[in-house]
Amino acid sequence: MPDLAVGARNDDDGVTDGGAIWILLLNADGTVKSEQKISDTAGGFTGTLGPVDRFGVSIANLGDLDNDGVVDLAVGALNDDDGGSSISNRGAVWILRLNANGTVKASSKISDTTGGFATALDDQDHFGASVAGLGDVDGDGVEDLAVGANFDDDGINGAGAVYVLRLNTSGAVVAEQKISASAGGFTGSLDEFDGFGYSLAAPGDIDGDGVPDLAVGTLGDDDGGPGRGAAWVLFLEADGTVAAHQKISDTLGGLAAPLSNDDQFGTSVGALGDIDGNGAPDLLVGAGLDNDGSFNTGAVYVLRLIGAAPCFGDLDASDDVGFGDILAVIGAWGPCVGCPEDLDGSGDVGFGDILAIIGAWGPCP
Repeated sequence: MPDLAVGARNDDDGVTDGGAIWILLLNADGTVKSEQKISDTAGGFTGTLGPVDRFGVSIANLGDLDNDGVVDLAVGALNDDDGGSSISNRGAVWILRLNANGTVKASSKISDTTGGFATALDDQDHFGASVAGLGDVDGDGVEDLAVGANFDDDGINGAGAVYVLRLNTSGAVVAEQKISASAGGFTGSLDEFDGFGYSLAAPGDIDGDGVPDLAVGTLGDDDGGPGRGAAWVLFLEADGTVAAHQKISDTLGGLAAPLSNDDQFGTSVGALGDIDGNGAPDLLVGAGLDNDGSFNTGAVYVLRLIGAAPCFGDLDASDDVGFGDILAVIGAWGPCVGCPEDLDGSGDVGFGDILAIIGAWGPCP
């Protein structure tokens, strides 16, 4: 029976709003068999939490990092102050290697000053606002991690960013790739206070290229109206850069249900697996302030995704990217919502998609 980790980000053990998580060992009927709290004062955790760190704001399953037969966790602490003043809120992520009873065997921290993380964080970045276990992106046999920093200012104030962190078995960073409005090969358009990276999910390998892909919530996106929100599906390369993307919003990506102003679609995203059996992983997206039935009661969307071609740009399924795929684009030229020929995620089929094919020209991997 799978067990459960639950965050309590405002818990006051040892320090005000330092945060905590609970490991719940479950019975087969979903009831709690036993529990273990992990906080500044409990569960064998020897790290130091500060006031309002909000440890537990996000949690991700990292698989068994140290090969001891027990699942390990990444835990976000978005208001950690490493590298700044006592109110810098640069953020951090804790890697917890667990015992079978849910206590902490060992921990390590990833922040502006520790854990092998080389990119400088800024005040109020909120690194750790979201975390997602990606699977093994770079093929080294160790699970990797995506971390959101939803107030990052690359290029645009508060637009947000995501980091793909390649880890070693101790949970330290061996390589990293930032994805933002100006980094990581991401060519989508972000605006001020979009909050790209507010939520993350790892749905699996959607495009079938052997590399896990990533879903990113952007709750402040204004497609169709202010604050309606969006989710981005990022098709990743093995180095963590973005090969292609698809935006899902009120106006793009095939979402038929209309969103309303301030719905904040993208407040959360979750991986569902392939519920409709079409070979493509599916996705859950939360809209935290949806007003169906009552004010700000919220809603969840179940999105059944369309799988990509056998490899990115191989629209004619010939196992290479070439002239046949350009002909497929020409045949679909014009406005398009959610169709596979829209390789650049622009909402229509045109020259940008031909350029995407030219960039991928050659045999499929």
